[in-house]
Amino acid sequence: MKTGIRVKRIPGILVAIGLTLGLLSACATTAPEKVPTVVPTGQGTVVFLEKYEFKPPPQGWIMMKNLEGGDFELGFMRFEKGDFPSQTTFIYDDQPYGSSQDLEKRSDYYCTKFLFNSGIDLEIKKRERLTINGREALAIYMEGQNQITKEKAKSKVYLVKKGSRIISFVCTQWRPLSASFSQEPFDHFEAFVRSFKFVKKDFYESFEEELKKIGL
Repeated sequence: MKTGIRVKRIPGILVAIGLTLGLLSACATTAPEKVPTVVPTGQGTVVFLEKYEFKPPPQGWIMMKNLEGGDFELGFMRFEKGDFPSQTTFIYDDQPYGSSQDLEKRSDYYCTKFLFNSGIDLEIKKRERLTINGREALAIYMEGQNQITKEKAKSKVYLVKKGSRIISFVCTQWRPLSASFSQEPFDHFEAFVRSFKFVKKDFYESFEEELKKIGL
């Protein structure tokens, strides 16, 4: 499930992958130099693939990126103190569930799919209309439990209007039933969302402009 990302504790494998990639890049001395994935701006933000600028979370968070297409393009994950599944993830997703361009209708459909395969019995705590970076948006607050696996989840979802499309930002925190949720990861998520800027036009914006030029 793309917006309910939950990863087993495999930091050793992650390190191994990083070392392997490092060795491969060191050996390929004749390959053309690629544009860095993340470039610091010197103002507390970074630019990702020359497409997005945002404030990243502090040290201890792992960047999740998909450069070849997939359920989402960019996100962060942190394993936290406590028994499994104590962790938090948040992502930017430019193709949230559904197709309606109406925020309320999109929200209704989105909530039927969110964490669907996790076994979590979700409850919508609140929906809130607001503006994010000058764009119309809808915030959805959800919590739920799985009594069989003895775990629970807390999520905050932003559905945001961007031209004729809707994009999303999603944060989900997992805990054992006996543990407490933590506000700190959600604060980092808020900083990420509120600082998020589009450095250049995406395909959809350019396509819409071309349609307008020919009167469609």
